[in-house]
Amino acid sequence: MAVRKKKRVSFFSILLLLVLICVAAALALLRPKEDPAQTVTASIAAALPAQESGLTGIDEEIADARARCLSFKVDGPFSQTLRSASGSVTRTELDADLLTAGLGAEIQAGLDEKISAAKRSSDLYTADGAVLPELYDTLYNTALRARLARAEDYCRTERLPVTLTFEQGEWHFDAAALMPAEKFPERPGYAEGAAALTVTPLHYALGPHDPSPVPDPGCYGESTDPREIAALLETPTAQRLIGGQKLDFDPERDMLGRSIYYYLDETILALVWQQDEHGAIGTFGEVFIADESQLRRKLADDEFGSYQLYYASEMAAQTNAVIAGSGDYYNNGRGDVGLFVYDGKLMRCGLHSGQSCLFDGNGDMLFTYEDTFPDEEAAQRFIDENHVRFSLNWGPVLIDHGEDVTPYDYPFGEVRDTYARCAIGQLGQRHYLMMTINCEQPDHYVLVTLRQAADSMIAHGCYNAYTLDGGQTASILIGGQLINPVQFGVEREVSDIYYFATAIPN
Repeated sequence: MAVRKKKRVSFFSILLLLVLICVAAALALLRPKEDPAQTVTASIAAALPAQESGLTGIDEEIADARARCLSFKVDGPFSQTLRSASGSVTRTELDADLLTAGLGAEIQAGLDEKISAAKRSSDLYTADGAVLPELYDTLYNTALRARLARAEDYCRTERLPVTLTFEQGEWHFDAAALMPAEKFPERPGYAEGAAALTVTPLHYALGPHDPSPVPDPGCYGESTDPREIAALLETPTAQRLIGGQKLDFDPERDMLGRSIYYYLDETILALVWQQDEHGAIGTFGEVFIADESQLRRKLADDEFGSYQLYYASEMAAQTNAVIAGSGDYYNNGRGDVGLFVYDGKLMRCGLHSGQSCLFDGNGDMLFTYEDTFPDEEAAQRFIDENHVRFSLNWGPVLIDHGEDVTPYDYPFGEVRDTYARCAIGQLGQRHYLMMTINCEQPDHYVLVTLRQAADSMIAHGCYNAYTLDGGQTASILIGGQLINPVQFGVEREVSDIYYFATAIPN
């Protein structure tokens, strides 16, 4: 009996083994033989997007860079079951965020190069000070193209899971999910670059021996309507020059119904008007300049000590002056009174008499008085230390840093008599006021004392003011046109003028 039982167990074991072998064989026969990785590779190749047609310019270059960068790598062996397989694919593509990170700095560098090479702001900026749209487009495209040329530096790599199914004897996989988004950001980084751009206005300066540029005739104007001038003063160009300073020009003043003259470019604003001053005709020129080098001095024949004389209007034309005033008539034979400075050098010196007005390297007015210096060496040191460019030497000083210092007497200038007066004042940084007070006609002698002239400069807001040669010399010109009436009805030939020039190169 025991022997028969053992034979039965062996039979069932063999039968079970045979069944398992058959099942394994069936599974082996049914298991997909094709490598799923090959299916993934083929599906990706078939799904790759065609490059969009009709693109031009930077859009076409972006599309080319995206196509160059796009690649797929099937990772390692796939794990698979009877009816499915799973694995991963590494995708590399051009990334918009990486492509544009820091692009604004490269656009800025391009703008800075343009600024350093530009001759006038209109080549770079609109009237309100923004970068010209076409220039910004060029800067953006140049910076982006430089990055697109090395697009592989701005790629993102991402590992993506994939799953396949086995149906009807083959693997199935939809590669569309692996493809990058069809739509790339339009002009990537364009708005961000524009928002981060630092706009630096061009700063023009004239060398000490540079000829003054010719003013733009289109920048001159004339109006009898003060409101029109007030509107001009609100323009961005004027406001940049004014810089928040208080204007002396007031459209509410009675300007006698006469023309108001002006000149405005990005480096100079000049206004000339007339009004009643103590019953006489006051002519005022208010000037803002962008750089102190635009305040200049013209001597007859450009030679200190020349005895040649010219009308102020002639010298204004010779220098391309935007606006000019008669000077101190330094060479009228009155001797060495005060400091005579030209081109930074002390040319003549009267240490014990006369009060002088010096213009320093910032365009500010400095004053010297009688016995300020013990000797000429001390005077030259003062000139050097303050980078004094030139002097105006008549006097006296009327206002010194806000203090009324108008004297009761002075060696010349008919101080207490009524006379045609001329003065220059400072209202702020690179902000000046020119003044003459004249009679209306040669035979109409309503004139003023020096005290009255000083009161006018104080009333008009000057914190520095200095007297220049008056009488028939006194004159203010804009665009070469003499505006104020002059004593005896005709200009007087003089040895010098001071003037304001545009700094925009021709």
